[in-house]
Amino acid sequence: MATFRMGGRHGTLPIAPEDELRARKAMIVILCAFGISLYSGAKGHCGPGGGNEDAGLPAEFEVMKNDNPDKYRDFRHVLRHIRRMNRKQNEKTSLSVAKALVDHVYWERYSFASREHRLNFLSVIMGIVRVESGFDPAAVSNRNARGLMQVHWPTWKRYFSSPEEAHDLRRNLTVGTGILRLYMRQSKNDLRRALYRYLGAPDDRYADKVIESAAAFKARVLSDPLEQTAGGKEP
Repeated sequence: MATFRMGGRHGTLPIAPEDELRARKAMIVILCAFGISLYSGAKGHCGPGGGNEDAGLPAEFEVMKNDNPDKYRDFRHVLRHIRRMNRKQNEKTSLSVAKALVDHVYWERYSFASREHRLNFLSVIMGIVRVESGFDPAAVSNRNARGLMQVHWPTWKRYFSSPEEAHDLRRNLTVGTGILRLYMRQSKNDLRRALYRYLGAPDDRYADKVIESAAAFKARVLSDPLEQTAGGKEP
């Protein structure tokens, strides 16, 4: 299995005042295991981009392909993986989810020590989203966890303007990865322990699923060359 140095349900654990303070400061935490740092001077607080995720997607793909080939390659890997994991999802939603994921990982406030660190980060997020929501941005659990990363609304609602905003792709990823970074710090960069906290229980089955899903995505990126889709069309 590929290794990562990241290098109950999240939100059910009681949040101490010092934890809330750390959560509010999570966007300036450095995760050495990821080789990732956050630039506190960047504008905005809601993640990369905003607005309607579906608007102008084809044009944005072309811009991405020309301006940032690495990002475009990762986008295609993410899209292909989503289509394999959730074959019933409509194409427009898959495109929007894939773009939101790579936009988040390539956000200007993130700085990675290497491409492998970026891939580790992307792979872990892909693993969590796969297990938590099956890449469905409309997912709601019976405990009122919402969106791609199943952010627990009753606990983290202060970071959203409404329950509906918890399903916004970019906002959900920003808050969800902020929670994960907080738990990584508290767990001394131990991914398994951080996943226990994210779930809200020391459940090895959950942690194994996330880690295995992350490893499977990373292995495909490293070993499986991209090909054009049927009919020779991209992405």
